[in-house]
Amino acid sequence: MVKFTDFAYFLLLALTVPAYYKVPDAKKWIFLLIISTLFNLSWSGKYLIVWLVLVAICFVSGKALGNQAYPKKQRKMLLTLSIIICLLPLLFFKYLVPINNSMSLVALNWIAPIGISYYTFLIIGYLYDVHRRYIKPENHLGYLMIYLGFFPTLLAGPLERTRQLVPQLRNPRPYQEDNIKAGIYFIIWGLFKKLVLAARFADITGPVFDSPESYTSISVTLAILLFSIQLYCDFSGYCDIAMGSARLLGIRLSRNFSNRYYFVPSRTESWNSWNMTVTSWFRDYIFFNISKGVTSQKRLEFNRLVTFVITGLWHGPSWSFVIWGSLQWAYINFEMRTKQFWQKFYTGIGLSMGSQVHYVFRVVVRLLTGTLIMGWFRAAELKSGIRLYSSMFGIKSGAGTLLTSSFVLTIALFLVMDFFNYKMGEKEDIASYLLKSSTLRRTLSIILLIQLVLIFGRPSVANFYYIQF
Repeated sequence: MVKFTDFAYFLLLALTVPAYYKVPDAKKWIFLLIISTLFNLSWSGKYLIVWLVLVAICFVSGKALGNQAYPKKQRKMLLTLSIIICLLPLLFFKYLVPINNSMSLVALNWIAPIGISYYTFLIIGYLYDVHRRYIKPENHLGYLMIYLGFFPTLLAGPLERTRQLVPQLRNPRPYQEDNIKAGIYFIIWGLFKKLVLAARFADITGPVFDSPESYTSISVTLAILLFSIQLYCDFSGYCDIAMGSARLLGIRLSRNFSNRYYFVPSRTESWNSWNMTVTSWFRDYIFFNISKGVTSQKRLEFNRLVTFVITGLWHGPSWSFVIWGSLQWAYINFEMRTKQFWQKFYTGIGLSMGSQVHYVFRVVVRLLTGTLIMGWFRAAELKSGIRLYSSMFGIKSGAGTLLTSSFVLTIALFLVMDFFNYKMGEKEDIASYLLKSSTLRRTLSIILLIQLVLIFGRPSVANFYYIQF
C-alpha cells in the first residue's frame, strides 16, 4: 500500500520519471500501464481482478456502442445493461450487506477495492459519451486501461474525462524542465496542505467530534467550521500531489478546487468550487439525464434534489449523508429562489452590492449556516450527527474549548496558505504562479513551504480523507 505521503511513493516517482522519458514514445503506454497496475495492486491486492473485469466490459461495450450498424434502441439497451453490470461490484462492496433500520454504514466497506467508485464513474461517463457520439470508442485496450487506472488519479481523482486524458497518453510530451518544476511545486504545495494544515486541524477537531458533549456549543460550532477547512486542505492537497505527479510526466490533470473555496460568498458558489470534476459528473450524467426534455421548474427542482441525495449516498449508505445531500439542495435551491429578494434586502440595510463589506457579510453568513450541513458529513452516522448537533445547540454541552496555543498556531499556518491562494487568484495554480515569479520569490516560497512541512508536518497522519469514498 503506497500512500502519497510515504517515502516509498516519492521513491517510486524518482525511479519512474527518469525512466519514463528514456522509454521510446511508442512504448510509453506500456511503461505507464505497468506502473499503474503495480500501484493498483499495492492497494487492492486480489481485488485487482475486479478492475480488470470492469475494464474488459468497458472496452467491449464501448466498441459495440460506437458501432452505428446497431439500431439506436438496441444500443440504448446495451448502454443500460453495461452500466448496470459495471455498477454491481460497487453496489456489492460498498452497499450490499444486511442494513439495519438505522441505515448504518456497511460492514463490508473495509474490503472494497480502493478507487472502485472513481473508476466506475469513469466507465459510466465513457460509455455515455460514446453512446452520445461525443467521443469515438477507444480501439486501444492499453490506453483505456491506463485511463481507468492512471496511478496519480486512481485513489481519489481528479475524475478526468476521456477526451481530456487519453489524447495526452497518445501523444506524450517530451522532457521539459518547466514540467518537472511545476510537478515539484504542486507536490510540495500538496504536502503542506495535507501534512501541516489538514493534520493539525484534524488534531484540533478530532476530540470534539469524538466527545462533543465535553465541549461548549461555540467550540462544537467552531470545530465544524474548521472541519470544512480541514477537508479542503486534505482533499485539495491530495489533488495537488496527483497533479504534480502527472505533471512530472508531462500530463496535465483538471483543476478540482477553487483556490479560496473557504471564502466563497454563497452555497451555490461553494458547491461549484468543490471537487469540481465529481460534481460536474453528477450534473452531466445524472441530473441532465433525468431532466432531458423537462421544462417544469418544480420537476427540475425535484430532479436536482434526487441528484443531491444520490451524491450524498455515494459517500456511504447512511442517513447522515442523505441529510447532508438534502440540506445542500435546500440551501442552494433557497438561494436560487430568493436571489432578487436578497439583492433588495442588502440594499435596504445599506450594504452596497459588490462592496467589500457586502462580500464579507455574505461569507460570514455562508460559513455559519454551513455548519448546519457539514456536521452531518463529518458525523457519517445518524446517531453521531444527532449527538453532535445536540451539543452544538447547547442541549448536551460541556466546558471544553478549542482556543489553545495549537489552535492559534494552526490558524497562523492557514493564513500562510491563504496568502498564497490570494496572490494566485482564481486563474492560476501554485505551479503557474511560481513559474512566472522572480527567481528570488520562487526560491524563498519553496524554502518556506519545505521548512513548514519539515517543522510542523505530521508524516504519520492517516490516509487522505476522501480515499474512503
